[in-house]
Amino acid sequence: MFENEAGDFGEDQKKNSEGNSSIRRCPHCAEPINPEAAVCPHCNEPLGETITVDLNRHVLNRPLRRMFHLRNVFLVLATMAFALGVYGFFVVQRLSSDYYISAGDRVMAAGDFAAAVEYYRQAVQVGSQDPNTYEKLGWAEYQLARDTEALTHFESALALDPNRTSSLFGAGLSAYQLREYETAVAHLSRAVEISPEHAGAYQYLGLAEYRLGDFDTAYGHLTEAWVYNPKNATTLYYLARIFDQRGDAEAAIEKYNEAEAAGFDAGAIAYARGLAQMQLGNFEPARDDLQIALTAYPTRVEIPLSLAKAFYLLGEYASAGNQLTTIQTSVPPDLQQEYLALSGWVALREGRFDAALDAFNAWLNLKPSGAEALNAIGWATYYAGDCQTANPYFQSAASSLTGEWMQKLDSFSTPQETPQTGLELQCQ
Repeated sequence: MFENEAGDFGEDQKKNSEGNSSIRRCPHCAEPINPEAAVCPHCNEPLGETITVDLNRHVLNRPLRRMFHLRNVFLVLATMAFALGVYGFFVVQRLSSDYYISAGDRVMAAGDFAAAVEYYRQAVQVGSQDPNTYEKLGWAEYQLARDTEALTHFESALALDPNRTSSLFGAGLSAYQLREYETAVAHLSRAVEISPEHAGAYQYLGLAEYRLGDFDTAYGHLTEAWVYNPKNATTLYYLARIFDQRGDAEAAIEKYNEAEAAGFDAGAIAYARGLAQMQLGNFEPARDDLQIALTAYPTRVEIPLSLAKAFYLLGEYASAGNQLTTIQTSVPPDLQQEYLALSGWVALREGRFDAALDAFNAWLNLKPSGAEALNAIGWATYYAGDCQTANPYFQSAASSLTGEWMQKLDSFSTPQETPQTGLELQCQ
């Protein structure tokens, strides 16, 4: 066995190590360098403080261990699941809404409005905030005459988009059907502001104003509707009604004829036109129109009452009396005065003075101090031969007048049967 001795390998190695320990070497490339050098001449790296890194595996593994701790893994997975859930919820919600809307559109086009309502309701319930969905629901409900619900959903659409013309129009129509005319005017006025050529909006705006008694404004808007749609029967009919309100019977009849040609209800046209004909003194055409109207609407009390008037003005008193007999137990309060007046004059023309006085006194009770009723009693007592009683009634009638006595072509009394004429008889 050999032993290391002085001068052997081990000793020489130690000497070499000691001898080389004073030589400065580059920390980057390990080449010998000048002790005063600031940059290595071999690798050109700076010779400042060397940064050392602890490569102890325990130090390296510590963050990894923390990352993969069970609690942290659970939190990461929970966060991802929540994010995916929220995203999935909105995706499913959107897909469901689109499905129900498409299904509603399909059955709506097929005319199944009840099914369309259910589909659109489902679309709203799954969270749709699209004003178009509320609008579609409103139109489906409107088709089923569910006007209260329709108005609510049209207004829901407008809350999301105030300038939707179709929703404004739908809201106006629904309010009109509900007889909420001021609400209808508000929505439809906005609709024509946004869409100045919307004939339907002008039409129903005019109709709502007509119902509110604002005839001049109604005429303007109905005229606008007529400009954009001159063949609309409803527009023509209500323009005729406004001419009637203004006392322009000739213009009214012309429009009634146009409305009839455009397809408006023939019975309604015949009734309205018959009244206009009577205003002009055209009693035979009036009678013919009113007979057509009675056939179309046999239960409408105002039609036989108007027909009785036409017969009376033609001198056909028996026919007038027959029409009055058919309605004597069913006359509504707003027609009682006209009924009593006509009944009294028919009886007077037939010489039934007591019946005439009964009717005229009942008329006077409904309208105390009414000049026409007082004048009628005056003539009834005069024709009955009671001049002493007639004279005070003529005086009362004359003093009750606020202006001149107005004698119309369709008045029940003749132009000679006025209070002034009665007073001129000098009854003693």
